[in-house]
Amino acid sequence: MKREYWLLFSVLLAVSFFLDKYIFSLLESFLSPFLFLPMYYISHVVFFIIIAVGCSYLIGNKKKIFYFYMGIALSYVISIILKLLVRRIRPFGAELILNDFSLYSFPSSHATVYFFIFAFMAAHFDKNKNKRNKDYKWYLLIIVVLVSFSRIYLGAHYLSDVIGGGLLGVGTYMLFRKWIKEWN
Repeated sequence: MKREYWLLFSVLLAVSFFLDKYIFSLLESFLSPFLFLPMYYISHVVFFIIIAVGCSYLIGNKKKIFYFYMGIALSYVISIILKLLVRRIRPFGAELILNDFSLYSFPSSHATVYFFIFAFMAAHFDKNKNKRNKDYKWYLLIIVVLVSFSRIYLGAHYLSDVIGGGLLGVGTYMLFRKWIKEWN
């Protein structure tokens, strides 16, 4: 990722910390019973399994699939460790959809893992250049953005949690990519 993008997303993250409560209250005015269930299911573990298995099928190489799942696990563990260090309390109303596993919101583990998946798959698609792969990359980006938005919509996260998770996911991929190169 280019340095300019990191700077842009870092500034966006800093600004979003100041606007989190305003954006959250604005979004509450758009809550709809028709959107709640689709947003809930798009951030559910079953949806994640479908995406992970679909990506595994597209990767095709057993060694790369192993790295893919190892990277997902690493990005998730890093996000949990960061949550326990930062200890930012989730928005009001999050108890409606959460279990007792995590009371903390920063960074969003969903955003971290899905952005890791996107970065991994985007690199894979760029190496295997054909028209279909470029389409998959954009479809996957739409899914990642929808899942990240669902976390805000459901009241489980603030915007800065999702942006921070996205940065962490892409950053984890970049470190993981260097680590994999050392193994090979």
